[in-house]
Amino acid sequence: MFARLYASTGQGDHKDRPYGMRFMMRYGMKIKNYVLILLSIFSPGFLAAGEPVLSLDQAISEVLASNPDVHAAGYRTDAARARISQAKGLEDPMVGVMFDDVPRDTANLKKSEEIDYRVEQKFPFPGKRHVRGKVARLDAESVAETSRGQVRDVLLDLKKTYYEVYRIDRSLEVNRENQGLLQQLSGSTETAYATGQTNAEAALKARVELSKIKNDALLLQQQRTTHLAHLKALLGRSTHEDVRLPSKLNWPRLSQSLAEVVVLAQEHRPELTAIRSRAQRDQASLTVARQGLIPDFSLGFQYGQRPMSKDTWSGTAMMNLPIPLWGKHRGEIREAKAMLHATESERQSMEVHTHHEIEQAYSAVKTAEQVVNSYQKDLLPQVRANLAAARLAYGSKQADFLTLLDAARSYRDLHRDFYEQQAQLGISFAELERLVGRDL
Repeated sequence: MFARLYASTGQGDHKDRPYGMRFMMRYGMKIKNYVLILLSIFSPGFLAAGEPVLSLDQAISEVLASNPDVHAAGYRTDAARARISQAKGLEDPMVGVMFDDVPRDTANLKKSEEIDYRVEQKFPFPGKRHVRGKVARLDAESVAETSRGQVRDVLLDLKKTYYEVYRIDRSLEVNRENQGLLQQLSGSTETAYATGQTNAEAALKARVELSKIKNDALLLQQQRTTHLAHLKALLGRSTHEDVRLPSKLNWPRLSQSLAEVVVLAQEHRPELTAIRSRAQRDQASLTVARQGLIPDFSLGFQYGQRPMSKDTWSGTAMMNLPIPLWGKHRGEIREAKAMLHATESERQSMEVHTHHEIEQAYSAVKTAEQVVNSYQKDLLPQVRANLAAARLAYGSKQADFLTLLDAARSYRDLHRDFYEQQAQLGISFAELERLVGRDL
């Protein structure tokens, strides 16, 4: 149409061309580019690619801010710390009034011959309140460390789930790549079989292999749904939200020696610091039990109103008499000693087990690092080169279809194993950090 309009002018000058043609020549390319941009923006692939990905650091921050178990651990710590002031505080004072000699033929208390107003306060022996506060403070430290261990458990669960979702995502990518390759090969094999260039066995194996890969994709997708649901529960998100992970992760590297990691664990492992605080608490509790043999004091003041005479006042000073022969305080002391010995034995056992657990976890991380490096440097380049060579040989009729099929299967299986080893590296490193009680 534009050519006919241009030809009808009989002129080659740009100004003599019809306006429609001049508009299209000037702005047609820009319009085409804008259309392509809009199509790419509103296409499903662009929307999927534009969704934000969740990094591991972001997931950790979100869990610490939103996870109910993390909040519960913090509240338990606050509750334990609130008991410190209670343990150090004095008992509530006692106040009261007493009506003496009220005539029995009346209920009017104002006719009593004497009205006594009384206030009394109990004072423990000096030093007892300090020791009781120390017991509560050490108990709060133990609860705080136990709560910190619970938070580390949640973070370990998060990291393990995160790495599992990453492994499944990468395995699905390899699966889709193999599906595309086998679909092409299956079509070419069907054509070759129809023209008599190959036998039925190759076409059948292509269909069977493609069906197996599709079934593997279904199983992987089901696993992803399960792990993703758990991940969203840890994040405190609603079930309808999707979570996308990065296509590549910065895998942890262990730079400390075994001896350094053991020292860090002795200093920072929550279970160890908690049991040390409990041992100190039990030692202070033994002091409290022994202080039970020391009497406490009670001071009172009384003011008496006498309608028929002058008002009076009086004061009292009392103390309790702990009697060791009755066995009460001896039993408390024996109980405190037994608890102290039990806690010390538990502490020694945990220190020994911590050392061996650190050795096992450290070895697992180092082994995983070596395996992943072996895959990256040796195995994966070989299997990629093998698949590329098989495809070239098959295209040039120098190799049969089964050879290419074996190469594609090896490529898929080796990559799947590689992503499993990567995930295992991250999980082993997270478990080591959990034992140590801090990030490495």
